[in-house]
Amino acid sequence: MPSGIKQSILMKKNSILFLGFLILASFESLAQSIYSLQLYDESNNETVDLILNEGYEKIFVNEVERHKEMRLVLNRLLKKGYLAASIDSVVIDSFHLSGVVHLGMQFNWTRLLSGNVHEEIINELRFKENLYLGQPFDSQQLIDLQFEILNYCENNGYPFARIKLDSISFEEMELDENPKQGISAKLFLVKNKQYLIDSILIKGDVKVSEKYLYQYLSISPGDIYNESKVGEIKTRIKELAFLKETKPAQVIFTENSANLILNLAEKKASNFDGVAGFLPNSETTGGLLITGDARLRLLGSFGKGELLAVHWRSLQPKTQDLKMETAYPFIFSSPFGLEGQLFLYKKDTTYVDLLTKIGMRYLLRGGDYLSAFIKSKETRLLNGYTSAMPFANVRSFVYGLGYKREKLNYTLSPSKGYRILASFGAGNKKVQSDPDLNTDTITTMSPEYNLDFFAQIYVPTGPRMVLMLGFQGAYINSQSMFANELYRIGGMKTLRGFDEESIFASSYGIGTLEYRYLLERSTYMYVFFSSCYYENQVARIRGDSWVDAPIGYGAGFSFGTKAGIFSINYAIGQQQGNAPDFRSAKVHFGIVNSF
Repeated sequence: MPSGIKQSILMKKNSILFLGFLILASFESLAQSIYSLQLYDESNNETVDLILNEGYEKIFVNEVERHKEMRLVLNRLLKKGYLAASIDSVVIDSFHLSGVVHLGMQFNWTRLLSGNVHEEIINELRFKENLYLGQPFDSQQLIDLQFEILNYCENNGYPFARIKLDSISFEEMELDENPKQGISAKLFLVKNKQYLIDSILIKGDVKVSEKYLYQYLSISPGDIYNESKVGEIKTRIKELAFLKETKPAQVIFTENSANLILNLAEKKASNFDGVAGFLPNSETTGGLLITGDARLRLLGSFGKGELLAVHWRSLQPKTQDLKMETAYPFIFSSPFGLEGQLFLYKKDTTYVDLLTKIGMRYLLRGGDYLSAFIKSKETRLLNGYTSAMPFANVRSFVYGLGYKREKLNYTLSPSKGYRILASFGAGNKKVQSDPDLNTDTITTMSPEYNLDFFAQIYVPTGPRMVLMLGFQGAYINSQSMFANELYRIGGMKTLRGFDEESIFASSYGIGTLEYRYLLERSTYMYVFFSSCYYENQVARIRGDSWVDAPIGYGAGFSFGTKAGIFSINYAIGQQQGNAPDFRSAKVHFGIVNSF
């Protein structure tokens, strides 16, 4: 055989042997990384699982995890009353460890008496002496009970209370025909001095009402010291949109009182944002239509947590929309607040809508609330009623309930958290009398129901990626509905890719998926997709197309500047199953500024 061929075969043989050696070494290394633990009962040398009463043998990836398991076994025995339990006769053979479990005598409660702990505390904690009679002595259970008693004292003016066991005695007892050691003891509580909040000092250049802050934190001068409320100050201040802590709150105890120091600074919470849209090929003008949308929101400007918001829009020719909203918290030193709204909408020369709403809010944490309200809405035709038009003079009066919940890490450009707004109303509607109104086919008096829901969830999916899931929907129902009662959707705030308020609906639901790539906190690129389903009961009665499922999709860019957050997006909408028309794409841009 030629020497070259022999050399080639030899090299292949050596390569195979070397590969086999690596595989064997890998298996050997894998085998050596397995740490085993086997425990025996000291009486009969049989393996026993101390939890399931079966053979106890476990495998771990490293020695540290194995030692953790041994400590866990002992802790389980301690909870069962084996205070002298131990693992003895430990033998380590390579990566295998075996040991003998020594249980010792089991300790049980003979009795645990409440001692001098006040009956009010006993009832609050639902402590019952008979629950300990004959039960295994569990040290962790005893520690938990003592902490609960101390927590109660700390929250009721006794921050320096102490507790211990007193009159401890041991005695032989027999349960289940097995001798056991009984423990008898009683609780002994030293409350020490009771403290009141003497003063609350606010440090920092902030414009905030002391009365408002006391109500918001539920802490006022003269109150009994409450450790849980003091401990929540950091979280409660963080939930406020217009205040922040410069350093943690401080409590200074004197001989007779406690003084609380709050270190606060103002945080930008009020904001102004504006949006302008360019809508090519508008059916109204046949050319370029420029729309506008401006919002002003003042929060806590007078230091009392009050809200004042103004929203103006001009979305179509000769059409304007004005919304004003106000809210004032903690009236009459209570957790209740007032809210009011005024909406005015003028549709070219056709009709005017006027809506007024007043309500009472029950304030929850962080600006969240439950509300009860009364809402009145009136629609007036500017040129009179004609049966050929789907409009009428209508007035409704509705009672309702509302709910708001918001938890965002950054209000203007959140990357984590959620917000929820919901309301439900029921009442009566009246169609105003008109000489041309046919009362045989139109019901002039009927009940009315409406529902509104809005939700957004922000989920971080990576170091710079955020997924926003949104849903908004509304429903209105009454007899003899007219077009000027319907919801108006489409545009930047509802369904991008369509003209502003170009779709009329008696009920609708819009789901939005938006994926953002963050460059900075307020600067990001995004793509979005929205799917909508709506119904128009007025169109159904008139025999027109009344159900559709339009979609909108596109991309955009938002970036932070000193003047605010500027955003622009390009959106395409599809409706009635039609193909996308890029010539009718919508371009929206706007700016949000906080101050």
